Amino acid sequence: MNRITTKVFAKRSLTILGAALFLLLTVFALSGSQGEAWSLPLQQEQTATADANWLEPRGLNIVNLVGFVPDTYLQGAIIYYSTGSGIVRYVSGTRVGDTVTITATVYPRYVPSWDFSKFGCLGQIAHYDELGSVAPQSTLRLYDGDRNITDQITGYDYYPAGQNLPIRNSNYWERYSKISVSSPSVSNGALQLPANMGCTIRIPGNYHQLTAVYTLRARPAVSVSVVGAETFVFHSYIGVGSAGQLEPLVNQMRARYGDRHDKFSLNVPSEADYFFLNFPPQPVDPYTNNNVDRPTGGTYRIESEGGLSVDHIVAMGLPLYGHWKDSGYVPGAAFLPYYRSPNRLAAPEYFVPEGVDYDPCMTEGNCPDSLLEEIYNTTMTMQIVYLKVQRVSCTLERIPVKMVGPAWQSSASSLSAPKADPFPTGWSESVQRPSIQGGQASSYTFFCYLPLIARDFCLQPPPDDPSGCPCGWFTEDGQMMDFIPAAP
Repeated sequence: MNRITTKVFAKRSLTILGAALFLLLTVFALSGSQGEAWSLPLQQEQTATADANWLEPRGLNIVNLVGFVPDTYLQGAIIYYSTGSGIVRYVSGTRVGDTVTITATVYPRYVPSWDFSKFGCLGQIAHYDELGSVAPQSTLRLYDGDRNITDQITGYDYYPAGQNLPIRNSNYWERYSKISVSSPSVSNGALQLPANMGCTIRIPGNYHQLTAVYTLRARPAVSVSVVGAETFVFHSYIGVGSAGQLEPLVNQMRARYGDRHDKFSLNVPSEADYFFLNFPPQPVDPYTNNNVDRPTGGTYRIESEGGLSVDHIVAMGLPLYGHWKDSGYVPGAAFLPYYRSPNRLAAPEYFVPEGVDYDPCMTEGNCPDSLLEEIYNTTMTMQIVYLKVQRVSCTLERIPVKMVGPAWQSSASSLSAPKADPFPTGWSESVQRPSIQGGQASSYTFFCYLPLIARDFCLQPPPDDPSGCPCGWFTEDGQMMDFIPAAP
């Protein structure tokens, strides 16, 4: 049985103006002038929720930077990456009121056996020991050149947003629950996407490059400002670790040059508490069959005295004073060790640098010395942007954060339905949803959400309290908007 519950928040109260404008807003909502219609299929999926009073930390999504951080710092950044689904790179963005529009370049991965391409969205899933990032609900318009091909999308998988715990430990690729949508809703040339921590979208055909336009409502919960930036020149990585299809090339490079991994000391401004690393793509994909000649991402880390941090693979806002040790150092740990100080930045672990095209010899292990020398000497540029993040919302929830390790196990008692409603609210909406009347299930043709005029009586956000931390400030849909380090 599906239960529809109404949540009442004591922190909010309707203003007198809200009552006066209620009928007028109703007219706008019914006319569809407030936004685009939503229609999502009802999905059921078990997810581990935050019964233990903690969550894993999450990065500040690109949506929360647009309109605050100048586009010059964001352009070209890899904002989504997942093996098998390619990368998404930021092109431009605008914020008008609470409406955010992001244009991005999509580099899909092709699956020959099924003749379709896969690509991602604005949320970032947390594989293995990586940090995820939650994106609010949005609409997506997909273009091949100037042609809108959104209606050709055949389905997608997504990881629901919410204050959810993982269901598997850091040894696993898929650590969070996933929902599959086989009949996506495309209306007026746009696909409706629920709030998510990453997704994989499928479209028939073999596409190398597409353009995606995401539109969403995102009322700011934080104010973000740039307080400094540094630029570093780095080389390709030579060393241990899985190199996938490029293992033959890596063996050649190690035999000729030995190991190499560039690391850089950071000159952190005193007022900075977050950072955003903008780095170029690697021109080859080592890990996806039949796609080795396509651009991809890679791993960058923060180094401390005890070793390297967990993997970071996309550009997002990350706490400067919140890091967790890579799970490879602590194979028996239920939770990964936390450390506060960012000593050095370890450059992306790219086997082939930007500017060097794919050559079949890279997977065969017979590259000429001239190509090995070119790979060794070619440099790339990345920029670290130092940010100051300040809360402007009084409705965020302070929750301790931990990173699960290789020995962590989920509790069966913590499995329940996702906190996040798969039927997103927001603009004018039209959805089909089961309703219970007199013990019988019935379906309404339309379900309309009206805008709410409300104010927060909290005059200023509550202060940071480091007791029991590290902690994050979370929205109800699981976005971590700010971070409280553990006390020094």
